[in-house]
Amino acid sequence: MTADLSFADYFGEGRDDNPYWNESVWFSFSIPERRIHGMLQYYFRPNMGMLNGGPCMWDASGTYQWNALYYNWAHLQGMPAGAQKFDMQARNSLKVKMLEPLKRYKIDYDKEGFEMDLVWEAIGPCHELKTGDPGQQSTAKFHIEQPGRMQGTIRRHGEEFAIDCFSMRDTSYGAREYESLATGGYFWGIAENSSFHALCMTSEGLYGREAKCIGGYIMQDGEMASLVSGKRTVLEFGEFGPSKFVFEGTDTLGRSMTATGTIDPGLVFTGYTDHTVVWSLAEWDWNGVKHWGDNQEFSPAEPFRQLARGEIKLGE
Repeated sequence: MTADLSFADYFGEGRDDNPYWNESVWFSFSIPERRIHGMLQYYFRPNMGMLNGGPCMWDASGTYQWNALYYNWAHLQGMPAGAQKFDMQARNSLKVKMLEPLKRYKIDYDKEGFEMDLVWEAIGPCHELKTGDPGQQSTAKFHIEQPGRMQGTIRRHGEEFAIDCFSMRDTSYGAREYESLATGGYFWGIAENSSFHALCMTSEGLYGREAKCIGGYIMQDGEMASLVSGKRTVLEFGEFGPSKFVFEGTDTLGRSMTATGTIDPGLVFTGYTDHTVVWSLAEWDWNGVKHWGDNQEFSPAEPFRQLARGEIKLGE
C-alpha cells in the first residue's frame, strides 16, 4: 500500500462536537499452544473527557468477564491530561508509548497481580478499511489494521507467561454510533510470509450461515491489496457463534484466497452495552499454511440475550 497513513497514530483531524466522537486503539496477543488469547483495547471519547478500556486475557477455563484469566476493561475513566493516542497512562495503570510511528509500541500494565511488559512491532504496512457500507461508516470515519508481532512477558499472580506471537492492531477515529450495528464477524490470520483480514456482515438473522465481505485485505509475497469481494460460510456452530467456517475472497490484484478457520469458544465480551462480541482465538488453514489470528463475532445485545436464554437458535 502506497498511501501515506502516518496520521493514523494521532488523534484524528476534523473532530466536530459530537459527544460520540471516538478514538480507538486495539492490540491482540496470544499463546496459541495453550489456547490462551487476549487483547488490550481502549478508546477515548474526547468530547466527553472519557477513556474506556484495558487488558483482557482468557482461555477455555473462563470465557466471561467474571471468570476469565484477567479482565479490566474499565469504564468511565477520565481522559488523562495531555494524553495522546499512543502516549498515555490510564487510571487503571495501562500505559502505551509509541516508540516509532507505524512500527513499534511499548505496552505496560501493573494492577491486581496482573503485569504486562510487551512490545508490538509491525511486520507489514497499515491497511485502511474502506467498506462503503453505511452502517460501518457510522462506527468509524477512519479505520486501519496492521499485522505485527507481540513479544514480552505477562505475569499473573506469580505465574509468568512468555509472549511471542503474531498480532494484529487497529486504530480508528470518527463518531461511533451503533444504532445501525449489523451481525457478522471481524477476523484475521497471520503467518510468517502472509496475512489477511476481513469484515463480513449478514442480514440472515443472528449468525447466519453466509455473510458478505465488505472490506479487508490480502497480503502475499510482500504485497498488500484490498479485498473487493468475498464471503464467509459457517460450517459448524458452537454455543454462541461459529466454531468453523470457510472464507473466500478476491483482492484488487485479482488474487483469490480460501481459508478455513477453527474458532475457539472465546470471551463473551460485554464492554459495549448495546452489542455483544464473542472474541476468539482462531486457527486458519490457508493453502496448507497455518495462520493464527482471531474472530470477533458481533451482534446487537438483545438477540444475543435471546440466544443465551435458548429463545432463538444459531443460524435462524
